[in-house]
Amino acid sequence: MMENNKEDKTTIQKRLETDFFAERRLLRALYNNPEYFDDERVDEDLLSSQSTKNIYKALYNLNQKKIKPTRDALLQEYSVIDLDANTYIVDAVSDDSVKNEDLTDIIDQLADFKRRREVVSKLKSAIKTIESTARVTEEQYEKIDEDICEASSKLNPKQETDIQDAMTTSQWFGNYMQEYRKRQNGKTYWFRNYIFDSLVDDGPQPGEIGIIASASGSGKSTVCLDQVNKFIEMHVPCAYYSLEMSGVATMDRLLAKRLHIPYKKIKNPGEEYEEILQQIESERKLLEDNPLFRFCESGDVSLHKIEKDIKKFQKETGCKYWVVVIDLLSMVKDFVKFTAGANFAQGIEIAVNALSALAKKLGVHFIGVLQMNRNNESQGGIHSIDDLDKLRPNRAQIKNASAFLERARYVLTTFRKYQYAKLYLKKEEYEDELDDIIEVSIVKLNNGDVGETVTGIFDGEYFDILPIEIEKTDAENQDEAFAS
Repeated sequence: MMENNKEDKTTIQKRLETDFFAERRLLRALYNNPEYFDDERVDEDLLSSQSTKNIYKALYNLNQKKIKPTRDALLQEYSVIDLDANTYIVDAVSDDSVKNEDLTDIIDQLADFKRRREVVSKLKSAIKTIESTARVTEEQYEKIDEDICEASSKLNPKQETDIQDAMTTSQWFGNYMQEYRKRQNGKTYWFRNYIFDSLVDDGPQPGEIGIIASASGSGKSTVCLDQVNKFIEMHVPCAYYSLEMSGVATMDRLLAKRLHIPYKKIKNPGEEYEEILQQIESERKLLEDNPLFRFCESGDVSLHKIEKDIKKFQKETGCKYWVVVIDLLSMVKDFVKFTAGANFAQGIEIAVNALSALAKKLGVHFIGVLQMNRNNESQGGIHSIDDLDKLRPNRAQIKNASAFLERARYVLTTFRKYQYAKLYLKKEEYEDELDDIIEVSIVKLNNGDVGETVTGIFDGEYFDILPIEIEKTDAENQDEAFAS
């Protein structure tokens, strides 16, 4: 045991000496070139120990007082800040034999050492969790996995976000012009879906969140699947987290849509089994040829897990931009389990903020599907087709609306009067009067008008949505209509 302690102390001492060697370069450069304090990259946080930070403060104070640094002046200012002032550090810093060092190289080296310290801290945290229990619980496993993942991410600077915390106007414009030049041939980001592109002008921009919300049975998951299918068709990098519905059920719906085979026949093919199987195998080859799609059906997903997945997708495909669709967003663990002391509303707000930060950090676009409450349905008074209009959704019905509305770039709602007619009216009261029309409305848009609605024919047999105009002109060929 004593041997291990001795080795640990030796290792720590070597690390501290190495850290001080790197930090001394910066302090010595500031001693010889006080104008380096004007560089925005120079910051006290680059230093690891209180003694070196105190030396930094002493040099900074001399600079503010316009006093030329000398050994004695530095020692005097340092002694005011630190009663245990170490002359060894002052002697090491007040060395004017080395001048005009490359400040960028010094800062890069310090940033590397800072990153390594953070990695060591995360790994120690993981080890401590492992050693502190006889059996690792699921919650502890999550903490260990998170610490190790963060350590790995920090160790590889290529995986770090390229979003800068603070930029000069020149840097800001440099980033902006790179993005603006992409618009030479028109809008950069498209949903390639007549519903979404009609309502959201800017498209699925990276670093942003969109929301689809409605009550159960109003078609939000069908709208979501319709959009996912468009991304698959256009080879837009897309990950689909179907947290509420199983992978088998989701594939049944996707195949019904793509093959134009009634959903019930796919579920129960009967004598047509071999024929349908052949079509499915053919479609399988087409889908497997697309390397830019991922699917997850696990109901046990956290934002940390999603972040790990996205980084993996980005690395495997070489594509940074991904659209990540989560149905239902409220089933992600961060929206269910909250940090100690947070009430439900605060917990939701923290989770939404974390999702927004993740979108910016990774440069991806999130589309989250949410459930609405059904308070307006409990009011009663539904006696005719006209009364069904009382059930149209509004923003306030989105559960924890304020948090989601604050962070979402756009919010869409869906409404099917036909579905409510089946719930509240007798069949003879609506059968000849209503088509199954789905209405998709924009109720929040950052840079645009709200209130616009796009309508389509809701075809539950094929889990398809068709523009009404196309449906009227050609009711025979849905595939052709969809392609149009």
